[in-house]
Amino acid sequence: MNVFDDATRNEFLAEFFTENRHALSQIEQGLLRLESADFDEELVNTVFRNMHTVKGNCRMMEFTLLEGLTHEAESLLDHLREQRIHADQLFCSTLLQVLDHIRATLDHIERFGDEGQADFSTLISAIRHIYESADEAYIFRGETGGASGQPEGADVSRCLTEPPHADAQSATRLETIQIPINRLDHLMNLVGELGASFNHLRYTWQRNPSGVVQSMESMDQHIVSLQNEVLQYRLQPIGRIWDSYPRLVRDLAVATGKKVLLELAGEETEVDRTILLSLKEALGHMIRNAVDHGIESVEERVRVGKSPIGRVRLQAEQKHGQIFLEMEDDGGGIHVDRVLAKAVERGLITPQKSAEMKEEEILRLVMEPGFSTAAEVSRLSGRGTGLDVVRTAVEKVGGTVQIRSQAGQGTRFLLRIPQSVSIVPALLVRALETGYAIPQAHVVELVSHYGEGVRGHLESKMQWPMIRFRERLLPLLSLGQVLRRRGMTGEGVYRELVSQTTLQVAILHSEEKLFALEVDAIDEPVSIVVKPLPRALGALPLFSGTGIMPDGTVSFLLNVPEFYRLLAC
Repeated sequence: MNVFDDATRNEFLAEFFTENRHALSQIEQGLLRLESADFDEELVNTVFRNMHTVKGNCRMMEFTLLEGLTHEAESLLDHLREQRIHADQLFCSTLLQVLDHIRATLDHIERFGDEGQADFSTLISAIRHIYESADEAYIFRGETGGASGQPEGADVSRCLTEPPHADAQSATRLETIQIPINRLDHLMNLVGELGASFNHLRYTWQRNPSGVVQSMESMDQHIVSLQNEVLQYRLQPIGRIWDSYPRLVRDLAVATGKKVLLELAGEETEVDRTILLSLKEALGHMIRNAVDHGIESVEERVRVGKSPIGRVRLQAEQKHGQIFLEMEDDGGGIHVDRVLAKAVERGLITPQKSAEMKEEEILRLVMEPGFSTAAEVSRLSGRGTGLDVVRTAVEKVGGTVQIRSQAGQGTRFLLRIPQSVSIVPALLVRALETGYAIPQAHVVELVSHYGEGVRGHLESKMQWPMIRFRERLLPLLSLGQVLRRRGMTGEGVYRELVSQTTLQVAILHSEEKLFALEVDAIDEPVSIVVKPLPRALGALPLFSGTGIMPDGTVSFLLNVPEFYRLLAC
């Protein structure tokens, strides 16, 4: 019988979800460590206490189905504490599946207020089978040294069945933040100063109009301070989306029969939560691809002289307002000849084009939609989905992807993304009498030529306009021509440009490559609040968002990597 009124119950539920999800995370991390190490009494006790906490919380809130499941899981852990069973693959797979079902049920409770139609009978039977068979099949290692820790005929795969969707809790954690009281106090002070600045501006406007400019500058400083403070609240450690990856790698390794170790570095690196949510799926695809395609089987690794345990390393680092992500594996690498042959076979490139491509360009083909060199379709991958999702997700937030690989040695992905996409420093330009914004992170230099200087700095190479920049020839795109989508040839664009008396160019970089973008006019640099593209415009890859300009109009933010890609078409 529920003894709480609605208000009290809601307060308890909020604490219930927070405490349980933290406990489940601790249990999961503990199980993954126990599976790959010798018996650790302190760690076992920690896992047991957290499971006991979850059970007690479910009992207090009268969620009887969850209480029953966690009670059986606690009994299984008690057998481990008494050293009558091992934390082997079957043991850990079963308990990890318990965690998945608990999380899915918590999500259901959070949405609908009850446990729904959850049926844990099969899972409970599997748990009971393990600990009821302990006396016969599970013998403590110290007594025998040779027991497998797994009952005869046990099917590990049956504990890897897909549970109800349980990943929403990760997104939920990123949708909430915890703010210390002193930071809230600082925020209130900033709001107070902004209010005072507004009152002073209104007073000055009425009594001393000549001082309005100074008052506006003061108010602008307070607005910038407030924006920066709010942006800091949005930053979250990237480790908040990484905490599910050790489990992902473990399950993938079990499913593929491989041995894989995941190494993480830089988990404390802070990134805007919007970017974190956008990249979570993309990084998951990269990890799946590394384990399923990159890391070889144990037998193959031993045959070629490698350690039987494959390694995947994920690292994050902040540099100059940019986040550098690196994912590297020591697997078989990407065979460029196979990639090239498959690309020609699929019609992605012509045989003539393939003969001219550099290795870096060939490696980028693996991120084309539908591309796959897999010999057969597997449950995990092989349908050509994955790496194109990575490129799309990264470029959507204004980032870039590079691939480095060596056959037989491994593959490395280098991702560069902005730390925040909420407020972006941008350069305003104009083309076709319309304003556009270019993220300043991509701007190298601004160049203007007049009169004879226009013809003197333009050349036509391989039927494409080029501009001479610091003793180098860079490919040149015309923003106006791109936006018109006219079928003008490169030679035609060149003739039109050399006929102009003024040439305004922004030198941009993408994927460490320089190129030039010709515009009608270059305006001022500003910081703009970026909003996602409307759904109706979501299929326009040349733009990565919209922003409000200083004059109140709405302009597009250019997707610089996509413009660079036009040069390869």
